[in-house]
Amino acid sequence: MEVPILKIPFDQGDAEAISQDLTQLLLSGRLAMGEKCQLFERSFADFIGARFAVGCQNGTAALEMLARALDLTGATVLVPALTFMATALAPIALGAKIAVVDVDPDSFQLDPLDLAAKITPRTKAIILVHLGGFISPRFRDIVSLAQKQGLYLLEDAAHAHGAEIEGLKAGTLGLGAAFSFYPTKVLTTAEGGLVTTNDEALAEKLLVLRQHGQKNPGSNIHESFGLNFRPSEIHALLGLRMMKKAALILDQRRKAAAIYDRLLENSPLKVVRPAAQEKPAYYKYMILLPEKVARGPLKERLKKEYGVSLAGEVYATALSQQPYLLNNPSVLATPLTPAPVAEMVAKRQICLPIWPGLTQEAQEYVVDCLLKVL
Repeated sequence: MEVPILKIPFDQGDAEAISQDLTQLLLSGRLAMGEKCQLFERSFADFIGARFAVGCQNGTAALEMLARALDLTGATVLVPALTFMATALAPIALGAKIAVVDVDPDSFQLDPLDLAAKITPRTKAIILVHLGGFISPRFRDIVSLAQKQGLYLLEDAAHAHGAEIEGLKAGTLGLGAAFSFYPTKVLTTAEGGLVTTNDEALAEKLLVLRQHGQKNPGSNIHESFGLNFRPSEIHALLGLRMMKKAALILDQRRKAAAIYDRLLENSPLKVVRPAAQEKPAYYKYMILLPEKVARGPLKERLKKEYGVSLAGEVYATALSQQPYLLNNPSVLATPLTPAPVAEMVAKRQICLPIWPGLTQEAQEYVVDCLLKVL
């Protein structure tokens, strides 16, 4: 059996419907920031229960837009040691400095104790990353800490479309949140990003910022600093199709995760499981290998001998070990120090295939092969 890393959740019906809509769109002559973009923004905002959504080019752009709109230049931004490099690069791009915070060994997300220890008078924002589509079980502690210290709480929700905890959706827990719609994500528009917020003033800043500082797009009057972060109508078209099946995609991912939970219940593997009252998006199904197991050879054998391709880790290298940060201390608020938990997780983590349409038979095969190789 061949089990791929993922399958993009567009089917023949989607292809036919999108083709018809695309024809009309191309003939309309409006390919950027038109009706489709507005409809997609409104649809996604309603989906997560946010007041506003502002589309842009990609998830990294969404993070940078937030940082620029909040004027984080020169400030310290706290980021988890276990995240994609874009979480750090976006604030660095406008002159902010980052401090790297270690993670919790059970959730792989921000450790509130290390977070509190890293706060200084120059700290202005915390970026809470919903790793693998999970929301931190300690999110209440993190929200409380941000409020007490007067810090902006931002969400990197690139993995977390539709994830929720205690009835709250990812993208509504802080002042603003950044989403990505890259092909691997829970919902995809091929490329694309989006910022959500409940703050009207912030939403207005973001709208101006993404259009070269124009309050009235196309007016050629630039009243503030801005760059080109505009979304396209074509990507929004794909997003609208995704929104029609978002609930189904989440349901299938969660059912697949429940099957893996059962199959791995008595295994030597440590599975990241949701907190009480949490419904992850399951962008990844994250597992910690036993200490002495070498991940590289294990993945090679699974693919070569059994046809099972494991998804990419989140992530295989902690920020505390990234060459760019090690070689560029000027972008750091404080000297880079080891993040023992994040570095351990980065070394030992694997992610099993999980995507809509994955059959129980395939999941049983994946687990059987994995245990054989172990």
